Amino acid sequence: MTQRNPRSSEEDAAVQDVLAGGGDMGALMRSMDWSQTPLGPVKDWPQSLRTAVSTCLHSRFPMMLFWGPELVKLYNDAYRPMLGSKHPQAMGRSGREVWAEIWDILEPLISQVRDEGRATLSENQRLFLERNGFPEECYFTFSYSPVRDESGRIGGVLDTAVETTSQVLDARRLRTLQEVAMRTPASLRTRGDTCARAMEALATNPADLPFSLLYLLDADGTTARLEARMGLGGDCLASPERVLLADTGAAWPLARVARTGQPERVEGLRERFGALPLREDVPAPDAALVLPLARPGESGQAGVLVLGLSPWLPADASYRSFLELVAGSLGSALASARAYEEAEQRAEALMEVDRAKTAFFSNVSHEFRTPLTLMLGPLEDVLSNREAPLTSWQEERLRLVQRSSQRLFRLVNSLLDYSRLEAGRTQSTFEPTDLAALTRELVTTFEPLVAKAGMRLVVDCPPLPGPVWVDRELWEKVVLNLVSNAFKFTFEGELAVRLRWRDDRVELSVQDTGTGIPEAELSRIFERFHQVEGARGRGQEGSGIGLALVHELVKLHGGRVTVASTVGQGSTFTVSVPTGTAHLPPGQLRDRAPDDARTRGLGAFVQEAAQWLAPALPDPLTSPAVRVPDGAAGALPPHGRVLLVDDNADMRDYVRQALEGHFTVEAVADGLRALTVARERPPDVVLSDVMMPGLDGFGLLRELKADARTAHVPVILLSARAGEEAKVEGLNAGADDYLVKPFGVRELVARLEGTVNAARARAQREELLRALQLSETRYRLATRATKDAIWDWNLLTQEVNWNEGLSTLFGYAAADVRPHSSWWAEQIHPDDRERISHVIHSVIDTPGGSDWRGEYRFRRKDGTYAVVEDRGWVVRDAHGTALRMVGAMQDVTLRRQAEAQLQQRADFEQQLIGIVSHDLRNPVSAILLGAASLMRRDELDERSTKAVSRIQTSAERAHRMIRDLLDFTQARLGGGIRIQRRPTDLHAVLQGVVEEIEATHPDRELQVRDAGHGHGEWDADRLGQMVQNLVTNALKYSPRDTPVRIETRSDDDSVTLAIHNAGTPIPPERLEQLFQPLQRASRDVDNSGRSIGLGLYIVKQLVEAHGGTVTVTSTVDAGTTFTVRLPRMPPTAS
Repeated sequence: MTQRNPRSSEEDAAVQDVLAGGGDMGALMRSMDWSQTPLGPVKDWPQSLRTAVSTCLHSRFPMMLFWGPELVKLYNDAYRPMLGSKHPQAMGRSGREVWAEIWDILEPLISQVRDEGRATLSENQRLFLERNGFPEECYFTFSYSPVRDESGRIGGVLDTAVETTSQVLDARRLRTLQEVAMRTPASLRTRGDTCARAMEALATNPADLPFSLLYLLDADGTTARLEARMGLGGDCLASPERVLLADTGAAWPLARVARTGQPERVEGLRERFGALPLREDVPAPDAALVLPLARPGESGQAGVLVLGLSPWLPADASYRSFLELVAGSLGSALASARAYEEAEQRAEALMEVDRAKTAFFSNVSHEFRTPLTLMLGPLEDVLSNREAPLTSWQEERLRLVQRSSQRLFRLVNSLLDYSRLEAGRTQSTFEPTDLAALTRELVTTFEPLVAKAGMRLVVDCPPLPGPVWVDRELWEKVVLNLVSNAFKFTFEGELAVRLRWRDDRVELSVQDTGTGIPEAELSRIFERFHQVEGARGRGQEGSGIGLALVHELVKLHGGRVTVASTVGQGSTFTVSVPTGTAHLPPGQLRDRAPDDARTRGLGAFVQEAAQWLAPALPDPLTSPAVRVPDGAAGALPPHGRVLLVDDNADMRDYVRQALEGHFTVEAVADGLRALTVARERPPDVVLSDVMMPGLDGFGLLRELKADARTAHVPVILLSARAGEEAKVEGLNAGADDYLVKPFGVRELVARLEGTVNAARARAQREELLRALQLSETRYRLATRATKDAIWDWNLLTQEVNWNEGLSTLFGYAAADVRPHSSWWAEQIHPDDRERISHVIHSVIDTPGGSDWRGEYRFRRKDGTYAVVEDRGWVVRDAHGTALRMVGAMQDVTLRRQAEAQLQQRADFEQQLIGIVSHDLRNPVSAILLGAASLMRRDELDERSTKAVSRIQTSAERAHRMIRDLLDFTQARLGGGIRIQRRPTDLHAVLQGVVEEIEATHPDRELQVRDAGHGHGEWDADRLGQMVQNLVTNALKYSPRDTPVRIETRSDDDSVTLAIHNAGTPIPPERLEQLFQPLQRASRDVDNSGRSIGLGLYIVKQLVEAHGGTVTVTSTVDAGTTFTVRLPRMPPTAS
């Protein structure tokens, strides 16, 4: 681009006219000095050029113009992006200079237009442009058209172009992804094949993918193995066959990408590896992208993919997205192949396990037969030996061993039969047989057993038209297995066995009215070791091969066995075998049955089925499980009650007898019954077998734990499944323990005792926790309800927390309180602070110090002080270190003010006592002395004598009132009236009081009747005061014409005094108030009308001072009686 020089007005006008508009490129052209270019000044441009330039500038389609012999380049805004970094220098320069790197492609096309005047069209032309600093693979669709000048000759070439790079690359990359998908279908069975086919697909696009390396991680993720490569030749540093991920100097960052799951770009490949062994037509990359191969739906990586990056393409988002899609497609393909590999490995492993299991059962069955034979033979000898008879207990135990051994022997034979069948080693011998007779003989042996179970056995096997070729021993096993199976799962109704000739076949059907088989289980009923889960039967025991054996034995006869069943209605098994011999191997035929042909193994089937009809157990809800001898009620086992659940009668009886010396045992035969018993009467522990009909051990466990009544009951499961996995399964299901059969009695007892003790300890902990939670709840409620300020002081951190009482009592809001002991100290009155601090810390610092109490002044929110009573308790750890202190603060300000007022009143009353004692007693005493002196003189006339007598009586009454007032005050202030005990005769005191009262009341009758002796340690003066008050009171409230009776009764420890009057009865509502101070009767009852209401109060105080009691009864018929009981001696201090 030329620099602009000052131009003439004419040139400027031409520029503004010709190059007007055109966006950025128009502005660029207007800024240029065109006189310095081969085109010359704009004012000199021919009209054809002017028109072409104007058309180009104003077009929104990418356009470029080559003009003149030099092919000067002019272009518009839409064309500019195609130039990249060549803009703006390309404007006004020769096309040969601008497109030097592709001129060998462009020049022939331009020449065709200029020389021949023919336009060209190039579609998706691949061009390597150096427009961004490197040779870039680009694609364009463009057309060159001639532009004629004024002379009619071709003056220039017009280029209309569209860049199609992104469309071409996208289409190419899409084809690559389609190739990957097509070449790595889900049907590929191995990852090796998948990797190889994937590399073939990637090889179709070397322009985007110069090379590829596919590494798979081993199982433990420590090593990466090169599974496939593309683009790179043999051995080279860039493609190691095996990479240890721990190797920090590895060629590629495989470990980091595998760990993070994030792609990583690697630069400088030439410097790292030198010249890479690539094909000649493939550009040598200097960078690569390392991508993880994820496992869809799983964590971790399946491998790592290394993809070389084309040096001709920019590393933009589109390129990276394509590479990630490649990695994703490969990851999905590898996951599919891996799933196939794992499925095949599992299938192979299952087949191997199957073969091993068959071999194992065969070997074990053979090995078991010898010791079982050696067990059954001697057992039979011992049990049948009459010369050395066994005790009943010994015989019972040996019979148990015999039954278990015979059952084990039958199971071993079944396993051996099945393993022989599966291995093809069964030696069958088919012979013509009266199949109806043989079948009847086999089935009828079950008749007593079916009848005992309360059911009916139907045997419908009429004679057949001819013999049927069967292996008698194998047919026996077919019939016995089917009949025993029907009996096992039928509880009422009937079992029907029918045999029929059907054209060229014979059909045996065994029909029952039992529990039936769920529809979902029918397809698996003949699988070996398969048992219907939750099926209700007479026993859960069995190997699960009985029906599978039937299926195989029937197949051996060229027949088939089918089943039809409805849950709750029953099942029908139908065996169909062909007649004749065409279907049988000729070498296994025998013309007739041997002479000793007879049924074998029949006893074992019947004996086992008989065990399912064990005597019914006593109901644990109504019958005790352990019988306790008379007089031994206190001898029950101390370790608790065990609920034993097992469907095997022998095992149930054995365990129950083994535990009876240690536990109270309740035994039931199935899980449903056990659940009922446990809910009605929860045991201390449940001991349950796992395999049981109906509700099995795991189902029982779930039900118990889901019920609040039994959730706390521990459960121990018994199972024949050994191994850690089985134990973990049981414990995970919620069992407290898991015991594998066989087990010893001592181990079982120890496990039970441990479980029961642990459960009891757990219950105690839970009870303590509940008590603690309840206590905490009560504490929180109490702290909320109380008006006290409760505080909690952490002595280690000095943090102090308060309850709401601090706000209630003293007005502080939560924001006002700093939770630290220093804030607390600041609120204590300065005069009290040191004293309280000393009290508190002396308790903390004293070993064993526990609590303190103190009173001080505490500042309220308003600044005034409250008098508080505070008490704290120290909490210490096991070593005696003080950790915290809790306490309660009470506001006692009002209490202390009331106590001060009471003290003032007490002081006043003391002063009053002094006044009364001195200032009132002295004149009354003088009056009494004066009156007594006058009464002794003879010169008084009758009128004067009466007057002096009235004076004397009034003075004595005043003296008594003063005395009562003093006693009342003393009782109120001093907590009672003080007495001085000494030996006293109550009768003498009574006689003196009577004489005094008779002298002052000559018109009243006093009847005295004493019994026993009246001696005791009393205060004689106070005793006289008490009697005088009671007698005076009786006189006061009784008619004058009625006597007052005074009686005494004696016993060893006390004397009782009763004073009776016939006056108006006291209302019941006043009896309770009678001995309270200042209580006076109404004037119509009180004959004297003179009383201050202290007499009976003083009586009660005097009686209680002597340790006695005073009571009163009052009725219309009997009058009123005051009864005083006085102990002879003072009570001893406890």
